[in-house]
Amino acid sequence: MEAKKSTDYITFVIVVSAFAVLTLHTNNCFWFYTGTEDFWFSANIIESVFYFAVPLFFMVSGITLMDFFDRYSMKRFFAKRFMKTMLPFLVWSLVALGIDLYIGKRAWSDVTFKSVYQGLTSNGYVSIYWFFYALFIMYMCMPLYAAVDKSKRMLVFSYLVIATFVFNIFLPFLKKMFDSDLNIMFNVSTLGGFLIWPLLGWVLHNYEFKRWHKAIIHVVGLSGLMLHICGTYYLSVEAGHVDTTFKGYENVPSVVYAVSVFVFLKDVGRWVMERERLAKFIKVVGRYAFEIYLLQFILLDEAKRIPAIDRNSLVYRLGAPFVMIPMIMAFTWCVRKIPVLRRIVP
Repeated sequence: MEAKKSTDYITFVIVVSAFAVLTLHTNNCFWFYTGTEDFWFSANIIESVFYFAVPLFFMVSGITLMDFFDRYSMKRFFAKRFMKTMLPFLVWSLVALGIDLYIGKRAWSDVTFKSVYQGLTSNGYVSIYWFFYALFIMYMCMPLYAAVDKSKRMLVFSYLVIATFVFNIFLPFLKKMFDSDLNIMFNVSTLGGFLIWPLLGWVLHNYEFKRWHKAIIHVVGLSGLMLHICGTYYLSVEAGHVDTTFKGYENVPSVVYAVSVFVFLKDVGRWVMERERLAKFIKVVGRYAFEIYLLQFILLDEAKRIPAIDRNSLVYRLGAPFVMIPMIMAFTWCVRKIPVLRRIVP
């Protein structure tokens, strides 16, 4: 009973992450800065504040999948991953292609087996589906991580996370900041790219921090957030376009901020999930969290085609997620009632 109670907060983290990623996309005007836009000041703050969304998604994946060998075989693991993520990715990518053909964005004459293959393997149909490719790589590596003896995981994973942060993230960040020509001797390829996040999530989930630990984590995390906001603002204003020096999920500001947010939500989530009504609401929304990632592109694209919607307005950027999420939930609920189709909204 205690083990279950201690992991209930994960649903809360999933819901917050899903909301955050949709907010990032309704705030997409952030990327269209040319030096004169009044809305960009608030867009930069919103972008930076909700930047934790994708890292937390991968952290949770690492937590929930790390013990898969306790439940089923590796063959079954990949079969379940295919049905839960690969199949919906393929189907809804093709749906996006169909929509483009219907509205005339693409021509039927350009649709060939090769072009469809190229589109599916190069994120050519739904731009926000880029995270699926990183997710599939994580799935392929998960058996290696899951095979580590449970008694040694905290030691091994902590070591890998620290080494990856130092050599893959922190030192390159310093080199860039100080425009240094010094070589960095090592690169931890075992956790290259997004692969740091599932192991980092597992470590943060399984380690109970003391108050002074949390204080340090939150001070450093807040510093990372402020560096992200202020650094991006001043460099972008100076350049006249969005400067990405402080952006990137494998960058120091993002990592320290995401760690702080996860630790914070871990505490808040435990409190929330102990409140019966709040917990019930979170669990209901949690059943549709993946679909919020999966189906939001339809509403985001539709918003572009409605002239009355000012997508640069603060009302749209912060308010649209509260409208879109119930719409996605309602649509998913209906589709799940159809036996033939429910597998594409797992």
